[in-house]
Amino acid sequence: TLLWLLGFVIPVHAKIYSRRKPWGLKRQDLLQCKPGTLGREMGLFLEAGDLQPVPRVERHDAYHVLLDYTLEVKQEAAMQFFLVGNGKHSPFTVGTAIFAGLMLPEEWNYFKQEFIRGKQARSMARWNFRYLLDDDYTDLRNIIFRKAVSNDALLEKIAAMENGVLKAA
Repeated sequence: TLLWLLGFVIPVHAKIYSRRKPWGLKRQDLLQCKPGTLGREMGLFLEAGDLQPVPRVERHDAYHVLLDYTLEVKQEAAMQFFLVGNGKHSPFTVGTAIFAGLMLPEEWNYFKQEFIRGKQARSMARWNFRYLLDDDYTDLRNIIFRKAVSNDALLEKIAAMENGVLKAA
């Protein structure tokens, strides 16, 4: 039921956010990114699931890759709880988390743990992942999970996004 709902809701979500500019990239484009970059990791993720990016919701795949969540229902639901904890309070994210919590009450402790993990991580709410495709995947994960990073250019880019200079897509 939850997978069916997500299959229905994701295209609706894309229509609701029709003002959001699509990245215009296919899986093959992402696979052409340099090894070790967010773009390449997203391409590999999509390839493993035999998927293509959904226009206007490409950032969802970035969340899967950067936060290390699979496409399994429990993992998808946990990712929504992480994102709510991390400051992503869109109706879609909050609604999906609530629905998942109601449908999977046996996972409540896990979802609570992921919500707390999201609160402890650096907020990605204002990040434009399209601008991060060529950046180092490990550095991005380290920034999210508050580990040391010596990549000053990337840290400056992230700060510009967080300060509204580079807008979230």
